[in-house]
Amino acid sequence: MSRLPQYFLPVFALGLCLAALPSDAATLRKAAILHRAQVRLSDLFADLAPGQDCDLGPAPAPGQSQIIDGAQLEAIATQFGIDWPDASDTARVRLTRAARTITRDDIMPLITAELRKRGAPENAILDIPNFSGPTIAASQDETPHLANVVYDASHGRFSAYFTVPSDEGISSSFRADGTVSAQIDVVTALHDLSPGQIISRNDLDVINEDSRTLPARTISDPAAVVGQTARHTISAGSPLTPDQIIHVDLVEKGAPVILDISSTGLHLTASGIAVDSGALGERIHVLNPTSRMIVVGQIIDRTRVEVLPGSTPMPADQRVLRVAGVRSQRNI
Repeated sequence: MSRLPQYFLPVFALGLCLAALPSDAATLRKAAILHRAQVRLSDLFADLAPGQDCDLGPAPAPGQSQIIDGAQLEAIATQFGIDWPDASDTARVRLTRAARTITRDDIMPLITAELRKRGAPENAILDIPNFSGPTIAASQDETPHLANVVYDASHGRFSAYFTVPSDEGISSSFRADGTVSAQIDVVTALHDLSPGQIISRNDLDVINEDSRTLPARTISDPAAVVGQTARHTISAGSPLTPDQIIHVDLVEKGAPVILDISSTGLHLTASGIAVDSGALGERIHVLNPTSRMIVVGQIIDRTRVEVLPGSTPMPADQRVLRVAGVRSQRNI
C-alpha cells in the first residue's frame, strides 16, 4: 500500500479533465476498486455533475493500493470546482486496483499441447510444483502467450516461458518449471543375467513403471532384446537399455542350418544354407540347395531355423546360388 505520489497533483493541472463546472454537493468515497489503468474523478467523489468526470492519473499496479489523504482531496476538489461540504484534513480514500492471478489452469493446456508436439506421450502427466503465477489486472482477458518450451525428454523435465500483455501496453514475462511422467511398459531382467549370456524371452519380464523413475532409453519391446547378449552382469529387476546388451549373430550368412518344417500335423526337416546373418529369434532367408528355393524362417538356435507357417518359397537367382556354392543346372 502506498500514498498517491506527489506528481499526481500536478497532473490535474494539465487540463486532462474538462473545464471545471459547478456541481451539486459531492460525497467522498471511502474506498474504490479500480478496473482501469487510470484513476478517475468519480473514483474519489460520488454525485458529480454531468460531464465533470475525467481521468486524473495512473492507477496503482494490479493488486496494489494507494491512499489519497485530506490535503490532496481538498486540492482536487478546488481544482475541479467540486462542492464538497464535508472537506476535512482527516479524510482519506483508499484506491485498490482489481487483480487476478495467473493459475496452472491458465497455462497447462498450452504446455500440454506443445509437449505433445515434442514427443511427450498422450497419457503424460504434467506437474508444476510450487507454481506461483504473476498478478495481472482483473480487466485483462488475454491468455498468456507461450513464448518457448525447453524440454528434456530423457529426464522428464521442462521449462515453459510466457509473456502477458498488460492494459498499459507493457508485456511482463514469467516461467514455469515442471516434470512430465507417464506409465510405460519397460523390459526388465527376470533374474540375474551373466556377461556373454544369450538372452531368451524366458529371461525377461515386462512391467509398467513411472517414466520418471527409469533410466534414459529404456527398452519397451522384448523382441528388441531376445537373441542379444548381456554386455555385463544385469541384476534381476533391472530395466534394460541398449547399452547393456550386444547384438551377436547366432547364425552367420553362408552357414549350414537345418530347416524345421511343420504342416498339417507333419514335422519335416531339410538341409539349408543361411542367406542372411541373424540373432536368436530373428527372421532370415534360407536356401534349400536341393530344391534351389528360398524360404523365410526364425532362428531357433545356432543350427536350426523354423520355417514360418505360410511362407511361400521363392526360386533363388544365380547370384544366391553362386554365393551358396550351389552349381547351376547347366553345370551338372
